[in-house]
Amino acid sequence: MNKVAAQAGISGQFTIKAVAQATGLTVETLRAWERRYEVVQPSRDGSGRRTYSASDVARLRLLRSATELGHTISRLAQLAEDELAKLVAESGGQARSAVARGQTYVDRALDATLHSDPSGVEEVLTSALALLPPNEVVNSVLVPLVREVGERWHRGEVSIAQEHMVTDIVKRLIISVSRGYLRSDQGPCLLSGERHELGILMCSWLAATRRFRTHYLGVDCPAEEIARFALEVEARAVLISLVMPENEVPALDQLARLAQSLDGRCEVWVGGIAARMVASAEIPSGCVLLPTGLDFEQRLDLLAAQYYS
Repeated sequence: MNKVAAQAGISGQFTIKAVAQATGLTVETLRAWERRYEVVQPSRDGSGRRTYSASDVARLRLLRSATELGHTISRLAQLAEDELAKLVAESGGQARSAVARGQTYVDRALDATLHSDPSGVEEVLTSALALLPPNEVVNSVLVPLVREVGERWHRGEVSIAQEHMVTDIVKRLIISVSRGYLRSDQGPCLLSGERHELGILMCSWLAATRRFRTHYLGVDCPAEEIARFALEVEARAVLISLVMPENEVPALDQLARLAQSLDGRCEVWVGGIAARMVASAEIPSGCVLLPTGLDFEQRLDLLAAQYYS
């Protein structure tokens, strides 16, 4: 069993040290918040040490964000996760600024797209890559750009050639920038996807920024082959992207086969647009549903904190 599996297990329980690293809170703060305000209720392992679930970590990250925005922990401790998320969203000037910054790049790239100017598109995106942090480039520039180009293509405002142009540029830039990161020989995160590969490649880049070695196996790779490769390279996680809602049922069957082949030795992370339409109860055992980019980054941070602690 690999190091992470031994510490966390497929059930996703994490040590207080890993949670502190993943949330940015000190161990002392975590203990104080639990003791005084019962913000989360961690479990205990066989040795009596605190262990936390992924949902505990999500709540703690929201609490930290809200306190940094000026709210008191005594008030926040009583709020549910959806209330915390709403409070952070309504108070988060930083998040709004990131969206505004990203939109300027999106608008310029769209203008170059409409003028069939690949050099212009590449120049704009290269500038974003150089000036913005990776997660901001992904969430505020690349994802909105690809989505807007796709929607305009459906409305007939962008030609298929222009759409392919943007897709190719984004793909090449992501692959190029991912290779620029120093990658560890340990802690690999295995990535695999469907026909629409841009989302998987963006996730691969975000994993690389956290010192994970990543592997992309392309499209239509059989579940058994993915599992065999994952075990050979001692992967810590396999990421599967579901993007076509009409393929939901066969995809769930393939996920079940994949999880069965991995036999609890590696987590299966399930993301993508179609993943948001799948109920948690329908996800096979051994798989973790990550419907949003934030969920994916949180899981990455937890895995990194466990491995490098």
